[in-house]
Amino acid sequence: MWPRVLMQLVELLPHVSRLLPVADRYLSSKTNNEAVLTAMAEGVHADLGQVAKAHSTLHRQLQEQGAQILLLAADLRSARETIERSERRIMELEQKVASFNLWIKLGCSGGLVLLLIVLGLLLRK
Repeated sequence: MWPRVLMQLVELLPHVSRLLPVADRYLSSKTNNEAVLTAMAEGVHADLGQVAKAHSTLHRQLQEQGAQILLLAADLRSARETIERSERRIMELEQKVASFNLWIKLGCSGGLVLLLIVLGLLLRK
């Protein structure tokens, strides 16, 4: 039995010698591929770290701008209320000026009428 197995192995030896370089290339390319994949994974991890850092920076800036927007909104609300109060006050003053203007016109007209009456009475005598 052993001589038969050895004979078959001798017959297979040339085929094995042709397969060894192919196997060697396959195994070396596999290790090269693993090295390339490892390098790519490290690059991706580095890029993800940079993206996370940029994201945290942007998130912090967004929170700061949100706080600034809230302050601006409060200031704007306060300014709007002040403007509305000023407009109401201006309208009240305009009404008072119009009323005062009417009293002045009536007073001047009344005074002129009284002056004419006094002049008329003085000139009659």
